[in-house]
Amino acid sequence: LAVRTSTVMCCSKEEISSQKIPERRIQEYSYTSPSCTHKAALVKLRTGRTTCVDPEQSWFQQYLKKQKKPRSTSQ
Repeated sequence: LAVRTSTVMCCSKEEISSQKIPERRIQEYSYTSPSCTHKAALVKLRTGRTTCVDPEQSWFQQYLKKQKKPRSTSQ
């Protein structure tokens, strides 16, 4: 799916999905290199597949906010 050039992962405009991915399916994410033509987030799914998403999508922004919240500890 994504193009790998000398260990830099880039996504073409056509590969960047606008489809919402359920949070439970996301294993991890990273961002494409600044040297890439298109800014994208590389989302690794629990199935092992990696997909490119627009990091400005509202669902992805909400996902990021949830990831940054500190976990509350119950006593």
